[in-house]
Amino acid sequence: MVDRYHPPEAQESDAWALETDADEEDADEGEAVFATLPTNFAPVRVGDAEFTDAVTTLALNIPLRVSTSCPPLYIGRKLALTSSPLSGEAWQSGLAQSYGRFCERRGTPGDCLTLFEDGPRLQDDDKRSIALALAVGPALEGVNAELRAMLNPTLLLATVSIGIAGYMALLLAPEPVSKGVATAFTVIMWAYLGWEFFDLLRAYAQLYEDAPRASTFVELREIGERFSRVIGPNCVRILVMVGTAAIGETVALASKAPKLPGFGQASRAAEASTRVHLLDSATGAERVIASVPENTVRVVLPRHVVAMASRSGSGGRIAASGGEILSNVHRAFKSFRAFKRFMGRAGNGKAWHHIVEQRNTNRFGAEAIHNAENIIALDSELHARISAFYSSIRPRITHSETLTVRQWLSTQAYEAQRQFGLLAIENVRKGIWG
Repeated sequence: MVDRYHPPEAQESDAWALETDADEEDADEGEAVFATLPTNFAPVRVGDAEFTDAVTTLALNIPLRVSTSCPPLYIGRKLALTSSPLSGEAWQSGLAQSYGRFCERRGTPGDCLTLFEDGPRLQDDDKRSIALALAVGPALEGVNAELRAMLNPTLLLATVSIGIAGYMALLLAPEPVSKGVATAFTVIMWAYLGWEFFDLLRAYAQLYEDAPRASTFVELREIGERFSRVIGPNCVRILVMVGTAAIGETVALASKAPKLPGFGQASRAAEASTRVHLLDSATGAERVIASVPENTVRVVLPRHVVAMASRSGSGGRIAASGGEILSNVHRAFKSFRAFKRFMGRAGNGKAWHHIVEQRNTNRFGAEAIHNAENIIALDSELHARISAFYSSIRPRITHSETLTVRQWLSTQAYEAQRQFGLLAIENVRKGIWG
């Protein structure tokens, strides 16, 4: 295998290859905060009684009329809260028939989890929804007893489990979770779970991978039960509680969250770790980037959530109200131009270098790219050598005979790109990747 260099002009229509900002003349130059959320604190403990009381209250205030004619709810995918009986092609498979018997045993014969709305066959996402419903269903049994006279408990299970599945799927995706109720759900779950947050993500990633391969209802039940065993009953309660509160709009979640059991403890833990107010973070978060392999969750926040440090001596980092510099919170900007206006020149013989390249701006958001953690000052000669390396074809690194390093790297998740970028700086500096 021979490493080859390809000039970026000839090989790529990549406006960011040499990290210019020619296309940013009209960019918004506002500031934001790019923060890493630590998970070095204990999870909140929510008991059965307070969980039951909270979810009962939340369920009775779901902003939908729960009946067979109620309107659809949209959370990433269409959820129509109906349970009309089906027949014909939808019930031809053994798995579908077992699902039908499950619905009958719950007293709601037919498509009780509304899985056939997108067609007559159970798709991969439908299997994931069944597995998750089987995982969280036992936690709702106590709630069901309170609600049975007023609300169909199976419809509640459908709403909560499929809603949670939608949020979790977004969170596991390599693209950031965009501003809205899903970001609020994520930030609140982080504050409640602390060091168990990534246990939840890993467990759901396993369920997400395993469920589509299941061919029987028994297998789906085993997958769901394994998920609930791995994360434990307390995490299941928190997942269901916050997931139920998240049904609706971000504003509704903001009003419900402070009334949830344990919210005060979650707020104190979050603020002690970041000096950022939890509710401000949850409702103001513009993007969340979670990476399970690296146990890292990053969030873009509006600048008013923390006190901004003066530029002298701060290196673009942020100061809390007490004046100390926060190592996990950095200034972020909507353009490279705005970053340079604030930070000034990189220095004599130096150039500003993006660790995760500018070509990822549309994918991860400007603030995740143009911030004081991701942009560092390098010697101009080293910066040029790294750019040349990224424009070369390196089969031993990318396992591709046609893609440049830059093209291959752009398909990776944010944290993977960042770790590779840091490694590239060291290896190019030492001549290992010359």
